[in-house]
Amino acid sequence: MNISSSDTSVAIIGCGFGGLGAAIELERHGIGNYTVFEKGDEVGGVWRANHYPGAACDVPSPTYSYSFELETEWSQRFGTQAEIRAYLERCAVKYGVAPKIRSNTEVVAASFDESAGRWLVELADGETQWFDALICATGQLSRPKIPDLPGLESFGGAHFHSAEWDDSVELAGKRVAVVGSGASAVQLVPAIADRVRELHVVQRSPNWIGNKWNHRTSPRLRRLMRTVPGLARAQHNVEWLWYESRVPIIFNGFDPLRKGVHAWLRFKIRREIDDPALRAKVTPGYKAGCNRLLLSNDWYPTLDRDDVTVHTEGVRAVTPSGLVLTDGTVVEAEVIIWCTGFSATEYLAPIDITGRDARKLHAEWKSGPEAYLGISVSGYPNLFMIYGPNTGSLTNTIIFLLEKQARYARLAIEHIGRNGGWLDVRPQVQQDYNRDLQRRLAGTVFTSGCPGWYHTDDGKVVAVWPGSHIAYARATAEVDLTAYESGGGGLGYSQPRRGPV
Repeated sequence: MNISSSDTSVAIIGCGFGGLGAAIELERHGIGNYTVFEKGDEVGGVWRANHYPGAACDVPSPTYSYSFELETEWSQRFGTQAEIRAYLERCAVKYGVAPKIRSNTEVVAASFDESAGRWLVELADGETQWFDALICATGQLSRPKIPDLPGLESFGGAHFHSAEWDDSVELAGKRVAVVGSGASAVQLVPAIADRVRELHVVQRSPNWIGNKWNHRTSPRLRRLMRTVPGLARAQHNVEWLWYESRVPIIFNGFDPLRKGVHAWLRFKIRREIDDPALRAKVTPGYKAGCNRLLLSNDWYPTLDRDDVTVHTEGVRAVTPSGLVLTDGTVVEAEVIIWCTGFSATEYLAPIDITGRDARKLHAEWKSGPEAYLGISVSGYPNLFMIYGPNTGSLTNTIIFLLEKQARYARLAIEHIGRNGGWLDVRPQVQQDYNRDLQRRLAGTVFTSGCPGWYHTDDGKVVAVWPGSHIAYARATAEVDLTAYESGGGGLGYSQPRRGPV
């Protein structure tokens, strides 16, 4: 017998923008038999975890909202961490998702039973549950990474990752070392510089930094956004189209114009840093656009302070009183803050995922993750990813892509509900898709020797989408059933579901 889409049971792993968006997508289309598993204590994902000083969005908040729930109350153009987290909490309540979220509940394993056509989900406390479909929205930036350095445990002061900020540690009047100079450090360092006695920034590689055209929003403007029909939508669309127009910067064919971008960014460095030696340290030697263009008005002036020192060597070891850099420099510190990124290319880790024929997802992804449309993986039926391989956004808002992925998963789940059984993307389809994807990536700056986490150690680009957001929306507008094989009663025939319930 067939089951209706409203009866189809769905497990959603993660409750950041991606997981919450997927849950709302199901709820809005009458699929209410789902459970959201969130290992944290509340919704929010990275916006729950990252509450370090200065944490804020680096995409204009009018576009960093769900398209169906435009927020009008942002205090400034780039919303703060607290505002974004509160926005997500309101969305969870408004759209009826909150009662279906299981907080403080970590999924440790999921295995597909082909005879039953269902997923068995195992929780950290040993509990297991069966589901017809699985939506994985664990995100790329959910597993903080601290380097395994000699002497780390011997450090006599406090140390923690920026994504695991320790509010009990007092920074005032202390010597502080910040290891890393990426997006978190660019926000964090200026926010704490006035509190500490001495600040050391250990820069792995410099980033291109642009101006952050931020401004406060007045009560009057917020009132207009609330009350004038279509005004918030118009603001959203204008901001979105402006950012979408930046897509050409990721292609090598943009190189002649990129020279002008480099000149503009170097002028910012000259204008904001007086010390010529420091200017050289913070000027990247790679193409702008091959990793995220960071935005800050305070980063360079902070680095140019007398009580701030920038080190360009990596960390070799940790001592009881600080760091030893690779050139032998000793950095004395009472607090170490690791802004060393995340295990971003290890998608869905550390969840142990077992597919058809007892295949293991992470073993198959040993040389780099790949998927069809960044959503489906051959051999793992009825599993759909939100923010999967090669769906990262550098030119526009990731929220747009997350919504398209949630819509695609919902369409597939509706089909499964109507027909029963399971859908599994065909191996050749996935292989052809990824061959074409890597061919297109070869024409982008992402393969030009960028530092960062967009590629594996052997150079395979696995994190970013090589095109416009509009192109991705077109690619995921409908589920091409010819790209999938079915089993257990789908596509023209049906049979009873089997297995434990």
